[in-house]
Amino acid sequence: MTDNKDPSQNSPFASEFSQDQAISTSSGPALIEKFVVRLPKGLRKKIKHLSEQNRRSMNSEIIMVLEQNLGDLAHDLTDDINAALADASSESESQADELAMKLQNLPDEKKQALLELLG
Repeated sequence: MTDNKDPSQNSPFASEFSQDQAISTSSGPALIEKFVVRLPKGLRKKIKHLSEQNRRSMNSEIIMVLEQNLGDLAHDLTDDINAALADASSESESQADELAMKLQNLPDEKKQALLELLG
């Protein structure tokens, strides 16, 4: 007789909850999501070593690293957006200055015609 059990159930990391289930804690409304991850060979050992050095659980160490890297990513994106906005602002100031110079150099009759078109 063939056993049709899910092979992941044999894993030491198997969960009694599905990946989409959340556990409600008694301390408040915060939810804990359980998420199973397959690690490349040797990475678990590195995480364990790092967590022991920092006197944290492996889970806490993984969360710390993820939060730091996601925070750095958000900071980098914010810096990129701010730099792009500064460049755009500087460029539009240059264009405004150039346009003002062109307007000043127009003959009076062309200035008047332009004002009538805009008015």
